[in-house]
Amino acid sequence: MKKTIRFMSFSFHKGGAAIAAKKFFELSLGYGENYSIKFITQDDAYRIYLIKRLVSFFLQKLQCDCNPIKHSLNLFSYPPIVKFFKNTSSSICHLHWVNNDTLSVFDFDKIPPGSILTLHDEWLYCGSEHYYKITDENYDFKNGYSFFKKNVFGIHWNYIIWEIKKNKLTHRKDLIYTVPSTWMLERAKSSVILKESDVRYLPNPIDTDVFTPSLSGDVADFRVKNTFDKDDFVFCFGAIGGKKNILKGVVFLEDALQALSKSLSDEIKKKIKLIDFGGSVAKSDIFGFSSISVGHISDSKELALLYSSVDCVVVPSMVESFGQVAAESLSCGTPVLCFDTSGLRDIVKHKHSGLIAEAFSVQSLADCMLALIGMSPDERKAMGRVGREHVVSQFSYPVIREKYFKILDDAESLQKRFLK
Repeated sequence: MKKTIRFMSFSFHKGGAAIAAKKFFELSLGYGENYSIKFITQDDAYRIYLIKRLVSFFLQKLQCDCNPIKHSLNLFSYPPIVKFFKNTSSSICHLHWVNNDTLSVFDFDKIPPGSILTLHDEWLYCGSEHYYKITDENYDFKNGYSFFKKNVFGIHWNYIIWEIKKNKLTHRKDLIYTVPSTWMLERAKSSVILKESDVRYLPNPIDTDVFTPSLSGDVADFRVKNTFDKDDFVFCFGAIGGKKNILKGVVFLEDALQALSKSLSDEIKKKIKLIDFGGSVAKSDIFGFSSISVGHISDSKELALLYSSVDCVVVPSMVESFGQVAAESLSCGTPVLCFDTSGLRDIVKHKHSGLIAEAFSVQSLADCMLALIGMSPDERKAMGRVGREHVVSQFSYPVIREKYFKILDDAESLQKRFLK
Protein backbone atom coordinates (compact mmCIF):
# COMPACT_ATOMS: atom_id res chain seq x y z
CA MET A 1 0.00 0.00 0.00
CA LYS A 2 1.26 3.46 -0.92
CA LYS A 3 2.29 5.52 2.11
CA THR A 4 2.43 9.29 2.55
CA ILE A 5 4.65 11.83 4.29
CA ARG A 6 2.36 14.74 5.08
CA PHE A 7 4.02 18.10 5.74
CA MET A 8 2.06 20.60 7.80
CA SER A 9 3.04 24.23 8.23
CA PHE A 10 1.41 27.64 8.30
CA SER A 11 3.15 28.43 5.01
CA PHE A 12 5.72 27.25 2.51
CA HIS A 13 6.42 30.80 1.34
CA LYS A 14 6.15 33.32 4.20
CA GLY A 15 9.06 33.54 6.64
CA GLY A 16 12.24 31.69 7.47
CA ALA A 17 10.45 28.69 8.99
CA ALA A 18 8.44 28.29 5.77
CA ILE A 19 11.64 28.23 3.73
CA ALA A 20 13.13 25.58 6.02
CA ALA A 21 9.94 23.49 5.88
CA LYS A 22 9.99 23.59 2.10
CA LYS A 23 13.61 22.41 2.06
CA PHE A 24 12.75 19.37 4.17
CA PHE A 25 9.85 18.74 1.81
CA GLU A 26 12.34 18.70 -1.07
CA LEU A 27 14.70 16.39 0.82
CA SER A 28 11.91 13.91 1.54
CA LEU A 29 11.21 13.41 -2.17
CA GLY A 30 13.96 10.80 -2.21
CA TYR A 31 12.66 8.81 0.75
CA GLY A 32 11.58 5.45 -0.61
CA GLU A 33 9.56 4.48 -3.67
CA ASN A 34 6.56 3.51 -1.56
CA TYR A 35 6.04 7.04 -0.25
CA SER A 36 4.22 9.98 -1.80
CA ILE A 37 4.82 13.48 -0.43
CA LYS A 38 2.02 15.94 0.27
CA PHE A 39 1.58 19.12 2.26
CA ILE A 40 -1.06 21.16 4.06
CA THR A 41 -0.58 24.91 4.59
CA GLN A 42 -2.75 27.98 5.05
CA ASP A 43 -1.26 29.64 1.97
CA ASP A 44 -4.57 29.30 0.14
CA ALA A 45 -6.91 29.41 3.15
CA TYR A 46 -10.21 31.28 2.95
CA ARG A 47 -10.70 34.61 4.71
CA ILE A 48 -12.80 33.02 7.44
CA TYR A 49 -9.58 31.57 8.88
CA LEU A 50 -8.00 35.02 8.87
CA ILE A 51 -10.83 36.18 11.14
CA LYS A 52 -10.00 33.43 13.63
CA ARG A 53 -6.35 34.47 13.58
CA LEU A 54 -7.38 38.05 14.29
CA VAL A 55 -9.42 36.92 17.30
CA SER A 56 -6.35 35.17 18.74
CA PHE A 57 -4.18 38.16 17.92
CA PHE A 58 -6.38 40.68 19.74
CA LEU A 59 -6.89 38.40 22.74
CA GLN A 60 -3.11 38.12 23.02
CA LYS A 61 -2.94 41.90 23.35
CA LEU A 62 -4.66 41.58 26.72
CA GLN A 63 -1.27 40.52 28.12
CA CYS A 64 1.82 42.69 28.45
CA ASP A 65 5.01 40.87 29.50
CA CYS A 66 7.55 43.45 28.25
CA ASN A 67 8.88 40.90 25.74
CA PRO A 68 8.77 42.61 22.31
CA ILE A 69 8.83 39.47 20.15
CA LYS A 70 5.86 37.68 18.55
CA HIS A 71 3.39 35.86 20.80
CA SER A 72 0.84 33.23 19.73
CA LEU A 73 -2.16 31.76 21.52
CA ASN A 74 -3.13 29.22 18.85
CA LEU A 75 -6.73 28.96 20.01
CA PHE A 76 -7.98 27.60 16.68
CA SER A 77 -6.97 24.89 14.23
CA TYR A 78 -6.99 24.91 10.44
CA PRO A 79 -9.70 22.22 9.82
CA PRO A 80 -7.91 20.25 7.04
CA ILE A 81 -5.13 19.37 9.50
CA VAL A 82 -7.43 18.04 12.23
CA LYS A 83 -9.42 16.15 9.59
CA PHE A 84 -6.27 14.45 8.37
CA PHE A 85 -5.26 13.47 11.91
CA LYS A 86 -8.29 11.14 12.05
CA ASN A 87 -6.82 8.72 9.49
CA THR A 88 -3.02 8.47 9.50
CA SER A 89 -2.30 4.74 9.69
CA SER A 90 -0.49 4.90 6.34
CA SER A 91 1.10 8.32 6.79
CA ILE A 92 3.88 10.04 8.68
CA CYS A 93 3.09 13.59 9.79
CA HIS A 94 5.87 16.17 9.88
CA LEU A 95 4.70 19.36 11.57
CA HIS A 96 6.70 22.53 11.15
CA TRP A 97 5.65 26.08 12.14
CA VAL A 98 2.01 25.60 13.18
CA ASN A 99 1.37 29.04 14.68
CA ASN A 100 -1.00 31.70 13.35
CA ASP A 101 -3.76 29.28 14.39
CA THR A 102 -2.62 26.44 12.16
CA LEU A 103 -2.91 23.92 15.01
CA SER A 104 -4.73 24.77 18.24
CA VAL A 105 -3.11 24.01 21.59
CA PHE A 106 -6.39 22.24 22.44
CA ASP A 107 -5.74 19.78 19.59
CA PHE A 108 -2.17 18.83 20.50
CA ASP A 109 -3.39 15.53 21.93
CA LYS A 110 -4.76 14.67 18.48
CA ILE A 111 -1.31 14.66 16.86
CA PRO A 112 -0.88 11.09 15.56
CA PRO A 113 1.71 8.70 17.07
CA GLY A 114 4.97 8.65 15.14
CA SER A 115 4.70 12.29 14.10
CA ILE A 116 7.74 14.56 13.81
CA LEU A 117 7.53 18.10 15.23
CA THR A 118 10.23 20.51 14.10
CA LEU A 119 10.76 23.55 16.33
CA HIS A 120 11.72 26.70 14.43
CA ASP A 121 11.64 28.81 17.59
CA GLU A 122 11.02 28.32 21.33
CA TRP A 123 7.23 28.61 21.34
CA LEU A 124 6.45 24.91 21.84
CA TYR A 125 8.21 24.65 25.21
CA CYS A 126 7.57 28.25 26.34
CA GLY A 127 4.31 30.09 27.05
CA SER A 128 2.81 32.22 24.29
CA GLU A 129 6.14 33.89 23.49
CA HIS A 130 8.15 32.62 20.51
CA TYR A 131 11.46 33.23 22.28
CA TYR A 132 11.94 33.42 26.00
CA LYS A 133 12.77 36.94 27.16
CA ILE A 134 16.55 37.36 26.91
CA THR A 135 16.86 39.48 30.05
CA ASP A 136 14.72 37.14 32.21
CA GLU A 137 16.97 34.75 34.13
CA ASN A 138 14.11 32.92 35.88
CA TYR A 139 13.88 30.53 32.93
CA ASP A 140 10.22 29.69 33.45
CA PHE A 141 10.34 27.13 30.65
CA LYS A 142 12.80 25.15 32.82
CA ASN A 143 11.39 25.87 36.27
CA GLY A 144 7.69 26.22 35.51
CA TYR A 145 5.47 29.24 34.83
CA SER A 146 3.45 30.68 37.70
CA PHE A 147 0.19 32.55 37.33
CA PHE A 148 1.50 35.59 39.21
CA LYS A 149 4.71 36.98 37.76
CA LYS A 150 6.42 40.32 38.21
CA ASN A 151 6.17 42.69 35.22
CA VAL A 152 3.36 40.72 33.53
CA PHE A 153 0.14 42.72 33.27
CA GLY A 154 -3.36 41.76 32.17
CA ILE A 155 -4.28 38.16 31.35
CA HIS A 156 -1.21 35.98 31.92
CA TRP A 157 -1.46 34.07 28.65
CA ASN A 158 2.11 32.77 28.99
CA TYR A 159 1.07 30.73 32.02
CA ILE A 160 -2.28 29.61 30.56
CA ILE A 161 -0.92 28.49 27.19
CA TRP A 162 2.10 26.82 28.81
CA GLU A 163 -0.20 24.84 31.15
CA ILE A 164 -2.29 23.62 28.22
CA LYS A 165 0.77 22.54 26.24
CA LYS A 166 2.24 20.86 29.31
CA ASN A 167 -0.94 18.85 29.91
CA LYS A 168 -1.18 17.83 26.25
CA LEU A 169 2.47 16.91 25.59
CA THR A 170 4.51 15.95 28.68
CA HIS A 171 3.11 12.41 28.85
CA ARG A 172 3.55 11.66 25.14
CA LYS A 173 6.36 9.23 24.31
CA ASP A 174 5.14 8.62 20.76
CA LEU A 175 6.47 11.81 19.13
CA ILE A 176 9.86 12.90 17.81
CA TYR A 177 10.94 16.53 18.14
CA THR A 178 13.75 18.13 16.14
CA VAL A 179 15.59 21.41 16.71
CA PRO A 180 18.01 23.20 14.34
CA SER A 181 20.81 24.09 16.79
CA THR A 182 22.66 22.67 19.78
CA TRP A 183 21.60 25.79 21.70
CA MET A 184 17.93 24.90 21.22
CA LEU A 185 18.66 21.24 21.93
CA GLU A 186 19.96 22.08 25.40
CA ARG A 187 17.06 24.41 26.16
CA ALA A 188 14.39 22.04 24.85
CA LYS A 189 15.79 19.08 26.78
CA SER A 190 15.89 21.15 29.97
CA SER A 191 12.30 22.39 29.57
CA VAL A 192 9.44 21.08 31.69
CA ILE A 193 7.40 20.20 28.61
CA LEU A 194 10.05 18.30 26.62
CA LYS A 195 12.61 17.04 29.17
CA GLU A 196 11.24 13.47 28.99
CA SER A 197 10.71 13.55 25.22
CA ASP A 198 12.74 12.38 22.22
CA VAL A 199 14.40 15.62 21.08
CA ARG A 200 17.01 15.51 18.31
CA TYR A 201 19.41 17.90 16.62
CA LEU A 202 18.51 18.38 12.95
CA PRO A 203 19.98 21.54 11.38
CA ASN A 204 18.31 23.30 8.48
CA PRO A 205 19.75 22.11 5.14
CA ILE A 206 21.78 24.50 2.99
CA ASP A 207 21.89 23.98 -0.78
CA THR A 208 25.65 24.35 -1.16
CA ASP A 209 25.35 23.84 -4.93
CA VAL A 210 23.32 27.05 -5.18
CA PHE A 211 24.97 28.95 -2.34
CA THR A 212 28.46 28.74 -3.75
CA PRO A 213 31.09 31.41 -4.54
CA SER A 214 30.10 33.31 -7.69
CA LEU A 215 32.34 33.83 -10.70
CA SER A 216 34.65 36.84 -10.48
CA GLY A 217 33.08 38.42 -13.56
CA ASP A 218 29.58 38.21 -12.04
CA VAL A 219 30.89 39.70 -8.79
CA ALA A 220 32.50 42.58 -10.68
CA ASP A 221 29.24 43.28 -12.56
CA PHE A 222 27.24 43.22 -9.30
CA ARG A 223 29.57 45.71 -7.64
CA VAL A 224 29.48 48.06 -10.64
CA LYS A 225 25.67 47.85 -10.76
CA ASN A 226 25.47 48.87 -7.10
CA THR A 227 28.14 51.59 -7.45
CA PHE A 228 30.74 49.73 -5.36
CA ASP A 229 34.34 50.35 -6.37
CA LYS A 230 36.75 47.44 -6.57
CA ASP A 231 38.59 48.53 -3.42
CA ASP A 232 35.45 49.42 -1.40
CA PHE A 233 34.76 47.36 1.73
CA VAL A 234 31.12 46.26 1.68
CA PHE A 235 29.21 45.10 4.77
CA CYS A 236 25.94 43.24 4.23
CA PHE A 237 22.97 42.80 6.56
CA GLY A 238 19.88 40.74 5.78
CA ALA A 239 16.69 39.68 7.53
CA ILE A 240 13.14 38.76 6.58
CA GLY A 241 11.15 41.83 7.54
CA GLY A 242 14.25 43.96 7.12
CA LYS A 243 15.19 46.47 9.78
CA LYS A 244 11.80 46.23 11.54
CA ASN A 245 12.61 42.84 13.09
CA ILE A 246 13.82 43.69 16.62
CA LEU A 247 15.49 40.33 17.22
CA LYS A 248 17.73 40.83 14.19
CA GLY A 249 19.68 43.47 16.11
CA VAL A 250 19.44 46.48 13.80
CA VAL A 251 19.80 48.82 16.80
CA PHE A 252 23.11 47.18 17.73
CA LEU A 253 24.34 47.44 14.16
CA GLU A 254 23.44 51.12 13.85
CA ASP A 255 25.11 51.95 17.20
CA ALA A 256 28.19 49.99 16.14
CA LEU A 257 28.32 51.90 12.85
CA GLN A 258 28.18 55.17 14.78
CA ALA A 259 31.09 54.04 16.98
CA LEU A 260 33.00 52.81 13.91
CA SER A 261 32.44 56.12 12.14
CA LYS A 262 34.18 58.00 14.96
CA SER A 263 37.30 55.84 14.63
CA LEU A 264 37.78 56.26 10.87
CA SER A 265 39.02 59.15 8.77
CA ASP A 266 36.68 60.71 6.21
CA GLU A 267 38.81 59.22 3.43
CA ILE A 268 38.43 55.66 4.74
CA LYS A 269 34.72 56.14 5.49
CA LYS A 270 34.12 56.80 1.81
CA LYS A 271 35.41 53.31 1.06
CA ILE A 272 33.05 51.61 3.52
CA LYS A 273 29.69 50.72 1.97
CA LEU A 274 26.57 49.01 3.34
CA ILE A 275 23.97 46.88 1.60
CA ASP A 276 20.95 45.20 3.15
CA PHE A 277 18.13 42.97 1.92
CA GLY A 278 14.79 41.75 3.19
CA GLY A 279 13.09 45.11 3.72
CA SER A 280 12.07 47.93 1.39
CA VAL A 281 14.17 49.35 -1.45
CA ALA A 282 16.00 52.58 -0.56
CA LYS A 283 19.24 54.52 -0.62
CA SER A 284 20.54 56.44 2.37
CA ASP A 285 23.56 57.64 4.31
CA ILE A 286 24.23 56.21 7.80
CA PHE A 287 26.81 58.01 9.94
CA GLY A 288 28.75 58.92 6.81
CA PHE A 289 28.52 55.47 5.22
CA SER A 290 26.73 55.04 1.91
CA SER A 291 23.90 52.51 2.29
CA ILE A 292 21.71 50.64 -0.21
CA SER A 293 18.60 48.58 0.59
CA VAL A 294 17.80 46.17 -2.25
CA GLY A 295 14.53 44.81 -0.82
CA HIS A 296 13.31 41.23 -0.73
CA ILE A 297 15.31 38.70 -2.78
CA SER A 298 13.31 35.58 -3.62
CA ASP A 299 15.77 34.04 -6.07
CA SER A 300 18.45 31.98 -4.27
CA LYS A 301 20.96 32.48 -7.09
CA GLU A 302 20.60 36.26 -6.83
CA LEU A 303 21.06 36.03 -3.08
CA ALA A 304 24.17 33.87 -3.53
CA LEU A 305 25.60 36.52 -5.88
CA LEU A 306 24.98 39.21 -3.26
CA TYR A 307 26.74 37.17 -0.54
CA SER A 308 29.65 36.48 -2.90
CA SER A 309 30.00 40.15 -3.85
CA VAL A 310 30.37 41.65 -0.37
CA ASP A 311 33.33 41.51 1.99
CA CYS A 312 31.49 40.54 5.16
CA VAL A 313 27.95 39.65 6.23
CA VAL A 314 26.99 41.06 9.64
CA VAL A 315 24.46 39.07 11.67
CA PRO A 316 23.88 41.14 14.86
CA SER A 317 20.89 39.05 15.96
CA MET A 318 19.91 38.77 19.61
CA VAL A 319 18.75 35.20 19.02
CA GLU A 320 18.72 32.77 16.10
CA SER A 321 17.27 29.27 16.29
CA PHE A 322 19.66 28.35 13.47
CA GLY A 323 21.27 31.22 11.55
CA GLN A 324 20.21 30.83 7.92
CA VAL A 325 21.84 34.04 6.64
CA ALA A 326 25.15 33.22 8.33
CA ALA A 327 25.21 29.68 6.90
CA GLU A 328 24.30 30.83 3.39
CA SER A 329 26.95 33.54 3.47
CA LEU A 330 29.69 31.14 4.58
CA SER A 331 28.57 28.66 1.94
CA CYS A 332 29.32 31.41 -0.59
CA GLY A 333 32.79 31.90 0.89
CA THR A 334 32.07 35.20 2.64
CA PRO A 335 33.10 35.60 6.31
CA VAL A 336 30.47 36.42 8.94
CA LEU A 337 30.47 38.76 11.93
CA CYS A 338 27.97 37.95 14.69
CA PHE A 339 27.37 38.00 18.44
CA ASP A 340 28.23 35.07 20.68
CA THR A 341 24.66 33.83 20.96
CA SER A 342 22.21 30.98 20.33
CA GLY A 343 22.31 28.98 17.09
CA LEU A 344 25.03 31.11 15.53
CA ARG A 345 27.59 29.30 17.69
CA ASP A 346 27.15 26.19 15.54
CA ILE A 347 27.84 28.09 12.34
CA VAL A 348 30.51 30.76 12.86
CA LYS A 349 33.92 29.85 14.30
CA HIS A 350 35.78 32.81 15.79
CA LYS A 351 38.89 33.85 13.81
CA HIS A 352 38.43 30.85 11.52
CA SER A 353 35.30 31.60 9.45
CA GLY A 354 34.57 35.07 10.80
CA LEU A 355 34.59 37.07 14.00
CA ILE A 356 32.33 36.68 17.03
CA ALA A 357 31.63 39.77 19.14
CA GLU A 358 30.83 39.74 22.84
CA ALA A 359 27.08 39.22 23.17
CA PHE A 360 25.18 42.47 22.58
CA SER A 361 28.23 44.70 23.12
CA VAL A 362 28.10 47.56 20.63
CA GLN A 363 31.78 48.37 21.16
CA SER A 364 32.83 44.76 20.62
CA LEU A 365 30.80 44.64 17.40
CA ALA A 366 32.41 47.88 16.20
CA ASP A 367 35.89 46.57 17.09
CA CYS A 368 35.27 43.41 15.07
CA MET A 369 34.07 45.46 12.10
CA LEU A 370 37.26 47.53 12.30
CA ALA A 371 39.36 44.35 12.52
CA LEU A 372 37.75 42.94 9.37
CA ILE A 373 38.33 46.20 7.49
CA GLY A 374 42.01 45.98 8.47
CA MET A 375 42.45 42.43 7.16
CA SER A 376 43.91 41.74 3.75
CA PRO A 377 41.63 40.31 1.04
CA ASP A 378 43.59 37.05 1.24
CA GLU A 379 42.91 36.75 4.97
CA ARG A 380 39.19 37.27 4.46
CA LYS A 381 39.11 34.79 1.57
CA ALA A 382 40.85 32.21 3.75
CA MET A 383 38.14 32.69 6.38
CA GLY A 384 35.51 32.25 3.70
CA ARG A 385 37.05 29.00 2.49
CA VAL A 386 37.08 27.58 6.03
CA GLY A 387 33.47 28.69 6.47
CA ARG A 388 32.34 26.99 3.28
CA GLU A 389 34.10 23.74 4.22
CA HIS A 390 32.29 23.80 7.58
CA VAL A 391 28.86 24.39 6.01
CA VAL A 392 29.39 21.67 3.39
CA SER A 393 30.46 19.14 6.03
CA GLN A 394 27.73 19.99 8.55
CA PHE A 395 24.68 21.48 6.77
CA SER A 396 24.72 20.47 3.08
CA TYR A 397 21.80 18.54 1.57
CA PRO A 398 23.55 15.11 1.51
CA VAL A 399 24.54 15.42 5.20
CA ILE A 400 21.12 16.56 6.42
CA ARG A 401 19.30 14.11 4.15
CA GLU A 402 21.05 11.19 5.87
CA LYS A 403 20.10 12.52 9.33
CA TYR A 404 16.53 13.22 8.24
CA PHE A 405 15.96 9.81 6.65
CA LYS A 406 17.10 8.17 9.90
CA ILE A 407 14.46 10.20 11.77
CA LEU A 408 11.80 9.21 9.22
CA ASP A 409 12.74 5.53 9.72
CA ASP A 410 12.42 5.94 13.48
CA ALA A 411 9.10 7.76 13.11
CA GLU A 412 7.71 4.89 11.04
CA SER A 413 8.86 2.35 13.66
CA LEU A 414 7.39 4.47 16.44
CA GLN A 415 4.07 4.69 14.65
CA LYS A 416 3.89 0.92 14.19
CA ARG A 417 4.65 0.34 17.87
CA PHE A 418 1.95 2.70 19.16
CA LEU A 419 -0.73 1.82 16.61
CA LYS A 420 -0.63 -1.90 17.35
